[in-house]
Amino acid sequence: VQDTHVLPFNDNTQDLGSTSLRWANIYTGDLHLRNDRGDYTLIEEEDMLTIRFNKTGKRYKFLLEAVPHLDEEPSLKF
Repeated sequence: VQDTHVLPFNDNTQDLGSTSLRWANIYTGDLHLRNDRGDYTLIEEEDMLTIRFNKTGKRYKFLLEAVPHLDEEPSLKF
């Protein structure tokens, strides 16, 4: 397998998928989100999710509430 990148021709001009043709899953490391209004990085910690506001460097922890009736068997695919 050759190392390649999928890149748009111009910044912030193309979509990945559409409202009617969506990708099933996205597997990524940290998720970087930036547009003209915000600049954030979603970070997966060992036992929680945090988000960093990149303009200030401040980090925020997501407050999650367990919903046991929606629990699923853990996937063994790593």
